[in-house]
Amino acid sequence: MTPSPPAHDGRDRADIVADAVRAVRAALPAWTGRNPADPGRALIESCADMAEALRDRVDRAPDRHRLELLGLLGPRPYPAAPARTDVLFQLAAPAPEPVRIPVGLEVATSPPAGAGEQVVFSTAAEAVVNPCVLVAAGRFAQRGAAGGAVQGTLVPFTGEPDGGTFAGPPFHLNLPSYEDVPPGDDQPPPKPDAYALVVLSVAVPGTRIALDITPDGALDDLGPWEAWQGTHWSACHASRSAGPDGRIRVTLDVPATHAPARLLLDPPEDDAQTRQLRDVGLVRLAPPGTGIRTLALDPALSVTVPVVQARVVLDEELGTATGACNERLRFAHPPMLRATDTLVVEAVEAGRTFRWTYVPSLAGSGPGDRHFTLDARSGEAVFAPVVGTGRGALRYGAPLPAGATVRAPRYLTGGGAGGNVPARTITVLRTPLPYVSAVTNPAPATGGTDAETPAECAERLPLGSPFPERAVTPHDYEQLALAASAGMARIHHVRTDDDGSLDPARNYALARPAVTTLRFVLDARTPSLPKYTEVTTRDDGVVFTTTDEATRAATRIAGVARLFPDPRVTGAHDVLAAGDYLANGPVSGPYRAGAQVTLALVRLPADTDLAHLTLWVRPDRTVGATDRIALSVFLPRRGVPWWDPGIPAAYACAAPASVTIGGAPALSHPLRLGGSPRWRPTVDRPAARVDDAVARHGNDYPTEDGVWLALQIRDPKATDATAYTIAVDDGATGPVTALQYSTHSGASASTGEEEPGQVIALMTPQLCEPLPTTVSVGGEDWSVQTSFEHSGEADEHVVLNAATGQVHFGPAVADGSGRKVQHGKIPERGSPVTVAGYRCTAGGKGNGIPADTAWRLPPGVVSIRNTASGQGADGFTDTSGGTFQAGVRLKVVPFVTADEHGWFPFPMLTPTQDACDTVQRSLRALHPAGVPVWLETPHYVGIRSEAHVVPEDYLTATERAALAMAAERALYRWFNPVDGGPDGKGWPLGRPVYTGEAYRVLEGVQGIARVDSVVLHGSDMNTGAAVGTTLRIDCGDEQTVYSVEHRVTVAETP
Repeated sequence: MTPSPPAHDGRDRADIVADAVRAVRAALPAWTGRNPADPGRALIESCADMAEALRDRVDRAPDRHRLELLGLLGPRPYPAAPARTDVLFQLAAPAPEPVRIPVGLEVATSPPAGAGEQVVFSTAAEAVVNPCVLVAAGRFAQRGAAGGAVQGTLVPFTGEPDGGTFAGPPFHLNLPSYEDVPPGDDQPPPKPDAYALVVLSVAVPGTRIALDITPDGALDDLGPWEAWQGTHWSACHASRSAGPDGRIRVTLDVPATHAPARLLLDPPEDDAQTRQLRDVGLVRLAPPGTGIRTLALDPALSVTVPVVQARVVLDEELGTATGACNERLRFAHPPMLRATDTLVVEAVEAGRTFRWTYVPSLAGSGPGDRHFTLDARSGEAVFAPVVGTGRGALRYGAPLPAGATVRAPRYLTGGGAGGNVPARTITVLRTPLPYVSAVTNPAPATGGTDAETPAECAERLPLGSPFPERAVTPHDYEQLALAASAGMARIHHVRTDDDGSLDPARNYALARPAVTTLRFVLDARTPSLPKYTEVTTRDDGVVFTTTDEATRAATRIAGVARLFPDPRVTGAHDVLAAGDYLANGPVSGPYRAGAQVTLALVRLPADTDLAHLTLWVRPDRTVGATDRIALSVFLPRRGVPWWDPGIPAAYACAAPASVTIGGAPALSHPLRLGGSPRWRPTVDRPAARVDDAVARHGNDYPTEDGVWLALQIRDPKATDATAYTIAVDDGATGPVTALQYSTHSGASASTGEEEPGQVIALMTPQLCEPLPTTVSVGGEDWSVQTSFEHSGEADEHVVLNAATGQVHFGPAVADGSGRKVQHGKIPERGSPVTVAGYRCTAGGKGNGIPADTAWRLPPGVVSIRNTASGQGADGFTDTSGGTFQAGVRLKVVPFVTADEHGWFPFPMLTPTQDACDTVQRSLRALHPAGVPVWLETPHYVGIRSEAHVVPEDYLTATERAALAMAAERALYRWFNPVDGGPDGKGWPLGRPVYTGEAYRVLEGVQGIARVDSVVLHGSDMNTGAAVGTTLRIDCGDEQTVYSVEHRVTVAETP
C-alpha cells in the first residue's frame, strides 16, 4: 500500500488548466479559450491530465524510496488482526443425536438499516452438542483420583424432583459394568471433603447445561461449580435464578476442556464389587458447598464456540509452477491472517503431492527446504529466492516442481477494527444448520486492528531505528509482540526488582521428560513387567522409565474354518475350500474320513506380533503328558499351490504343556513359529483378507483385515469327531507410556564453614518433577522451598537448583536500614547432607528417539518397540545474577472500537486467549529458550467526571445535546487506555489524572465558550460507583485509567 503523497505541488487539475490557459493567453492574446469545444482547450486539458499524473509520481517518489529502504532494513507494516470472541449456538429443541458445529461455519452481525455491511465471523474450532442424561447425583466422598479415574462413595440425594426429566437417546447412556477394578493411585490418596457430584452420561465440553436444584435449608450462595478435566477440576461459569416451588435453576457454562472420566464407586458392603461408570461427564459443587435435597437436569440446548473475524478459504488454486527460482504466486483473497495451524501450500505433480510450509523469513532455509514466505497484506508468496554473494549465488528454499499445480488447502482472510463489535450483536447464522435456531455473542469481540499504513510504519520506525530480530532487551519484546498482529494496541514491558539472593535457584521452568509409548514382548516365564521399569537405548544410552505395569496379554482363541477338498477343482490351484467361519472355534472334521489329519483356516488379529507368535492346539479329548501332535503352518494364497506338506512355513511335534485358554488351564500342544527358520513374516506376508487366501469359502467371515494362516493337525489319537480349539499367544503387552528419566537412589555431601549462603553440589544436574521435598542435614530433615523470601532465621529450609543439582542454604540479606537479616537456618560445620532419591532427565535431548530403536533388553523381555518420543523440554534456571524474579512480564492492552460516544465496555480490555497464544507463539521462536513470558493486563483505575460548560451562542435543546455528546466524546478519547493520552497512543502507565486536564480538553471542543466546573471522582471497577471527589487521581507504575462515565451539562444561555 502506497502512502498518500505530501503536497509538494499544491495545485490540483483545475489549477493546472487555469495556469495553462493564462500562459497561452499571455503568449497568444487573440485566443480566448472560452469555447469548451475549442481544439486548443482540449489540448490543454489533455496536457493537464499528463501533468497531474506526473506530479503525483514525483510527489510519491521520496516516500516510496524511503519505504523501500525501510523494507531492506527489516521493518514491515503491521498486518491486520481479526477480532475474536465466543458465540453461543442455541438449539430449538432437544436433539435426538449429536449436533456438530463445523469449523469455518459463518455467522455475522445484523446491523440496522443503513448502518453498514455485515461483519462476518467464522468458527475457529469444531464443537458438538452431545445429548446427555443424568446418570446419578448425590453426595460423593472421594477416596482417590489418578489416571483419569475418580474413586469414592456416592450417596444419592434423599428426594426426587417432581416431573420427568429429558430422557435422551439410549445410545448415549453409559451403563455401569460390575467388575473388580483396582485403585489407580500409587501413593496414599488425599481425603477431601465430601461434595455434591453430578454424573452425566457423556462429557459436554463447551456446553451450557441447566440444573434444577432444591436446596437443603436456607440458600445464600451455592458455591463454586467445577467440571472434571481428566486430571483436575476446573471452574465453571455459573449463574442462578429462582424457579418454581422453591427450586433454584443453576446455569453452568462447562469449559471446553471437559473430558470423559472413569468413575469408580465403592460398594456399601465389603464383599460387593466396585461399580464402574465409563466415559461419563463429572460436574461437582466444590466443597463445602450448600446441601442439596433434589437435583434434575434439563436438556443441553446450547454450546459455546470460538469465532474469528475472518473467512476460511478452502482448496484455492494458486496457479501452475514454472520451477524457476524466485517464483511468485498470489493468493486470491488477501489480507492473510495468522492461524493456529501452520500455513502450507501443496504442489501436485504426476499424482504426487509435495508440501511447502510458510516461514516468516527464509534466512534460515537451506536450498532443499520446502519453505516459502509471503506478504500477508498483498497475498504474494515467494519461493526459492536467489541472493548473490561474493562467493556466488545462494538459494533459500527449494523451488516448486515445474508444471505442478499449486494450491492452498486452507487459509484465513479478513480482519480489521470493524470486527470489534459489542455483545449480543452477532445474531445471523449465514449457513443454516439442523436444530440450530439462534446464535449470539455473550461477550464483545475484541482484538481486531486495521493494517498499518506504510506512512504509519515510517513514522513508527524512522530511518536509522533498528528493528529487532531477536528478543533481548525490553524494547525488543515490545516491538516483536506488537508485530505478532494479535490485535494488541499497546504492549509494555514491566520489571520487578527483587533481591536475587532470596531465590538463588531461579527454577523458572523445570526440565520436562520426553514421552514415548513402548510395547514389550515377554518370554513365556514372564507374566508382566513392574511399574517404573527402566529401559535404555542401545546406542545412546537414553533411559526411559515406564509409568504403568506392562502385563502380558491373555492367550486369545483364534477364529477358524475347516478346509476341505473342493470337488470342482481338478488342478493344483485352489484345491481347498473353506467352510463357515467360527469366531471362537473349535474346528473339527478330518481332511478325509479316517485320515487323522485336520486342515484349518486360522484368522489372527491384525495387531498380532508375528515374529514371536505361538499357536496352541487343544483337542477336546483327554490329553496325556506324553501325547504328541504334528502341527504344520502354511501361508494360503489364492491362485497359488501353497499346500505342500513337505515344505511348511513352520513345523512342530512337541509334548503338551499347560496353558490357560478361555479362562481355564489345560494341556495343549504348542507350535512356536518364532523359533522356526522358515518363518519369515516380514518377507512372506500372510494374506490380510480371506478372499486373498482361498477362492471359495462359507459364511460369517469378518470384513476387517487380519492375518490368515492354514494349520495342518496330524493327531494319531484322533477320530473323525475330534474337535480342536486353536489359541494365539505372541507374548505382547499393551502400550505402556514411558518418560525419559532415570531414578537415582540418593546422594551425600557435607557442609563447609558455618556461614550463610552456602552452596553444596549434591545431585546430578537436570532434575525433573517430583523434586525431593526434604533434605537430611546433620540427621534432621530440612524442608525444600522454592525461595527464602518467607524463611525466618531459625527455619530449617533449603532451596534446590534443578538445573545444576546444587543445594542452597539461607543467605543473609540487608534490609532497608542496611542491617543483615538471616533467611533460613545456617547449618553447622561439617554436617552431612543427604537426599534419599530423585529423578534426572535429559530434557529436550530425549526427543526424537526414532521408532523401532534398538533397546537393551531387561531380563524376561524378548523385544521392545517404541513410537517416536516428543514433548520433552530443557529447563531454565537463571544464573546471571539478575534481579528479575519471574522471567519477562508484558502488560498488554487490546485494540477496541468505541461507540459513537467514545465509550466501550470494560470487559473489552481483556485480551482473548487466542490473542495471547498468538503473541506467545510469535515470541517463542525469538527469545532465549526457556525464558518464561507472562502476558498480563494493566491494573485499571476507574474515573468519572461531571462538568458544566457554557456555549458560545444560544442553542436549541437538540443542539445542546449534540454539544454535550461532543464534549463527552472528547473526554472519553482523552482519558482512554487504548488511543488516548497526550500522544494519542493510550494513557501512559503511572501518569496521574488531574482535573485541569479535563478543563483543557473541554475548552478545546468547538462551540464551548468556557468551562464552569469539573468534578473528578474515582470509581469502583466492580460496581461503577463514584468514590470520593478529588483534584488528582494517582496511578501506580503498572496502572492506567478507564473512563467509567463522563457527564457534561450545557448551560441554556451563553
